[in-house]
Order: sequence, then C-alpha cells, then structure tokens
Amino acid sequence: MEFKLIKRMTKNKLFYTSGYQKDNIDIAGITKAIHDIQYMDDEHGAFWVSVVIDDYENVIETSKSLTIWIQIEDESYDFQAPNWDDVQVLYEMLLNSQFDEIKEKVN
Repeated sequence: MEFKLIKRMTKNKLFYTSGYQKDNIDIAGITKAIHDIQYMDDEHGAFWVSVVIDDYENVIETSKSLTIWIQIEDESYDFQAPNWDDVQVLYEMLLNSQFDEIKEKVN
C-alpha cells in the first residue's frame, strides 16, 4: 500500500484600506500594521489579513477603533477588542491556522 502526503495549499495577504497590500506576511508585518493603524490620520482606517487554506478564505479585519470582523470558513463574527495586544494575539492565531481557538476567543 502506498501513501501520499497531501499538502494543504496555504497563502496569506495583508491589506490596508489605503490600497497597500503584501503577500506572504509574517507576524512582523502584523506588528507593523497594528502600529501604522494607531497613527493613521483617517479615523476610519483599517487593515485585514486573509489566510486562504484550500478553498476557504479566513479573514480578520481590524479598524482603528478596535472593532474586529472575523470570517472563519463559513462563519463570521463581530468582536470588540479591549486592546491592541489582544488584536495581535488574534492575528498570530490566524497565521498559525488556529481557527477553533479564534472562535473560542471571540464567542
């Protein structure tokens, strides 16, 4: 019997409302985005990260007011983060594909 290793197709992107985007980001890119949004002049500024695994796009979008919208597979959530450290943790979980942990944190 022969076994094949099936690799899941994963890619990620960072987007700013200003139009900037970057592929294949890491936590340093998230840290920079969190810093940038805090000092944006635009009160409606936001950024989001999309992690695509197979056919599912998993997204966390954060506004300057710490309002967060999350899409994990076919479910969406609204969340008000108490601080930027909690925002950072959510993005770390997203980059690490810890989707169940994200759902637990925001429910």
